[in-house]
Amino acid sequence: MSLVQVSRTDGAAVVAFARPPANAFNLALVEEFSAWLEELSNAPPRDGLIITGSGAAFSGGVDFKEAPRYSPDQKRRMVQAINRTITLLYGFPGATVAAVNGHAIGGAFVVMLGCDARLGARSADTKLALSEVTAGIPYPACPMEVVKAELQPQVRRILVLTGKAISPEEAHALGIIDELVPPDRLIARAVEVARSRSALPSYLRVKEQLKRDTLRRMSEIVATRDDPMLDHWV
Repeated sequence: MSLVQVSRTDGAAVVAFARPPANAFNLALVEEFSAWLEELSNAPPRDGLIITGSGAAFSGGVDFKEAPRYSPDQKRRMVQAINRTITLLYGFPGATVAAVNGHAIGGAFVVMLGCDARLGARSADTKLALSEVTAGIPYPACPMEVVKAELQPQVRRILVLTGKAISPEEAHALGIIDELVPPDRLIARAVEVARSRSALPSYLRVKEQLKRDTLRRMSEIVATRDDPMLDHWV
């Protein structure tokens, strides 16, 4: 069964994590997500890319029930797949929108940050957190590059070093989420945002300018497969 579902909506591609109940990231899901991002990068959808989760969650992040049992080779593959995946997403040659329909924890929070625009469903129960510090493992190198590029210093200092969970409303107030949307309008609104950005004549050129330096560092990490996390986890 596919762990990542891809559909087309009005010229946009909608990629949904599909590993219930929490859509947690295991090696198979991350590698499948990476393969889809590469395929879509080679033929970018005209009206952009939407990332979301199936069911009630965006994603609970890395599956810490399964991942600690991986062999050293599987752990190495997991770190390298995460670095490759977030680099593909961050540099995707089209407009990208995160449609955060539920909890986004750890690596899923980074996926949200890796998108050009971020929409959140209004929900009092949803938690968003960069929880690696509480999980007892460091960040892979490329996700940390995205965190440093996309969060204000005082915000990342608190969220990264405490693992504190925040609500979509708090994330919106901090500028992490751009817009709060009723749950039943989330995907439709994400498609609208992706389409409007895709229509801007210099969008891709300006996006490349904005992200160039960060992407250069990320691409070097992927190319050399050199990540200090491997010294601590493998």
